[in-house]
Amino acid sequence: MKILPNFFRVLIIFLIYILTSFNTLGQSGIVKGKIIEEGTDLPLQQINVFLQGTALGDATDKDGNFRIVGAEPGKYVLKASGIGYTTVTSEVTIENGKEIVINFSMKIHSIDVGEVLVYGASFRKERITDAPSSISIINAKEIERFGSHGQLAKLLEMEPGVDIAQSGLFDFNINTRGFNSSLNRRLLILLDGRDLGTAFLGATEWNGLSVPLEELGSLELVRGPGSALYGANAFNGVINITSLRPSENPGTRLTLSGGESSSFRGDIRYAAKRGNLEYRFNLGGYQGKSFATSRKDYNFEYTGLTALNNEQLDLATDPIRSTYASGRIDYTFEGGSFATVEGGLTQVENEIIVTGIGRVQVQKATKPYLRFNYNGNGLNAMLWTNGRNNVLPEKSLATGLDLIQNAWITHAEVQYNFSLLQNKLFVVTGASHRFVNIDTKQTLMLEKRNDNVSGIFAQMEYKFTEQFKSVAAIRWDRSSLHDDEISPKVALVYSINKDHTVRATYNRAFQSPNYSEQYLYVKSPPTIPPFTTSTLYIGNPNLITEKITGYEIGYKGILFDSKVFLTLDGYFNKLKDFITDLGPTGGEPLVINNIRYALWSYNNAGEVNEYGYEVGINYYPNEHWIIDANYSNFKFDIIKKDPKDYLLPNSPDYKINFGLTYLTQSGHDISAKFKYVPTFPWAAGIFRDGVILAYTIVNIAGTYKFSPNLSLNLNISNLFDRRHYEILGGSILRRRALITLTYSI
Repeated sequence: MKILPNFFRVLIIFLIYILTSFNTLGQSGIVKGKIIEEGTDLPLQQINVFLQGTALGDATDKDGNFRIVGAEPGKYVLKASGIGYTTVTSEVTIENGKEIVINFSMKIHSIDVGEVLVYGASFRKERITDAPSSISIINAKEIERFGSHGQLAKLLEMEPGVDIAQSGLFDFNINTRGFNSSLNRRLLILLDGRDLGTAFLGATEWNGLSVPLEELGSLELVRGPGSALYGANAFNGVINITSLRPSENPGTRLTLSGGESSSFRGDIRYAAKRGNLEYRFNLGGYQGKSFATSRKDYNFEYTGLTALNNEQLDLATDPIRSTYASGRIDYTFEGGSFATVEGGLTQVENEIIVTGIGRVQVQKATKPYLRFNYNGNGLNAMLWTNGRNNVLPEKSLATGLDLIQNAWITHAEVQYNFSLLQNKLFVVTGASHRFVNIDTKQTLMLEKRNDNVSGIFAQMEYKFTEQFKSVAAIRWDRSSLHDDEISPKVALVYSINKDHTVRATYNRAFQSPNYSEQYLYVKSPPTIPPFTTSTLYIGNPNLITEKITGYEIGYKGILFDSKVFLTLDGYFNKLKDFITDLGPTGGEPLVINNIRYALWSYNNAGEVNEYGYEVGINYYPNEHWIIDANYSNFKFDIIKKDPKDYLLPNSPDYKINFGLTYLTQSGHDISAKFKYVPTFPWAAGIFRDGVILAYTIVNIAGTYKFSPNLSLNLNISNLFDRRHYEILGGSILRRRALITLTYSI
């Protein structure tokens, strides 16, 4: 396998770069301290502490401690903020090589969302109101409150602008602002900088995570084109997921869940800190019955499915399973920079995935990964590798064929940021290189592929005044699979005051064709011998990238004494060079071994203008209640299209979400979320010319804390068992109720 030489070659270069960087980075000062709750003197965890005007900051650990390194000598304002606490500041003077200790006490206060920090919009920590993009964030407390179902994608289903299409227990497609599909990859999904997309299809297998949701610190959803920073496939946005460091969530935790659909989840985690070393290990698994039913002999669950969707095989009836283990070690150097080594392995079984050539059942596959990371003094260097290997072949239910996706992705990336001109100018620059090695054993492609891609980017943020800043970025990407791409970005952000900002943004982004679209080769067997006609699905190696140019304006505001957080976002996008859905070419059939194969393939065609707006409001009447609502509107105009292509956005004209959450001082909580989606048409691959019928769903979640160490969580998705499907070709979804018991020491 070529992956091992590639991996070790990149690892050696990575280590040399890190070791030499220690001698090239300049000397700086250190700010550290402890934050406690006023009146109780209890340490506060997950409080954001940062130096205003810089990208430098930290979050407090379980003992309330923070440590910030890398600041140039000078005077700064140190700011500490956290949800539910009054923001505090202190002036500090930093000197080379010296350590300054600043301690804070913070008062309990109603939730102040304006002090929430985000990272993914600019590669720096900044107030959510100052971010130059449409952005939403789900923090660790919300993940803990709503994530006991174990389905990461469902955490995002109530966010503004999100199109989420669930097709199985863990088969989800997430998109923003139109043109979803059965294997959507227009939204780049990163976990600690590691791309979760598979090599062959580029889509995410959501049951492949090797850490439980409780180990995640935040989910940021950046809406709109993002290739200027992130490169290929940040077409409609980015989901930037960050896990907790071991010291941020130490101790032993045992989690047990059970409920409907024969669902069961068990997880044990241990994390600790010993001096400069911190580590975490976890082991777990879950299982549940599939929502899917057999479609053999035209046994369809709903209208809209056609003869193209008939299946030759019955489903395997064993439960969907995932078994996982992972470990992480962090080491903090003198000065506060730290290095991470992390690895994990997940085995997935029996999930049913909707693809362009029909449903596929993953019998058994493994997903190993390894990640190295160094972060400090403005430098962020990472090296990771993801694998996917079939233990048993996947089954194409439509054709009866065995399918294999054995692949490795190895990625190295370096980012460096610094400030100039008395912190008025912030610069971040970086480069990346990726190897992709894939072998389908001639079940999906005729040959093995060994490809590589590279990228270089730079972004400058200049603050003209305390109220007005500009952001400009550009990225160059090259690939052995497509022509070079240049992706620019320009944004202007004006703060009317600290609680009200308006912005205008211009972006360009692209999506590269995946291996299925370029190199697919699958012969569908004749259904009933001695019939001599069938279908040959083939890729198109001449495909070019899809492109999007986006224009956006937005407003973020904090109103009524921090009780209301309001966001307004409007956008206009021009999309072109669509990769058409898999469909008949219209050419002459190909004769192979006396069988006439009708050819189905892909092409580039089409131009579309899409436009819409999103309104989001969070209301915090007091420290107990949270009321949230959002409305998303989407329209599109087809300028050009291939006569053989449907070119549908697979998105509704509008969506409505509403939520109520009640929190108690004892740590108990209960929440209800409502979602309405109207009827809209759908076409993707062989699932075409149908509609998704309107549906309303209600989800509830609640936690009761018996003690600081023991809690019980109830999570019910689709409370009223509203039977519906969210993707043509997907399963009919039903209620799923789970009870989760968590014990921590």
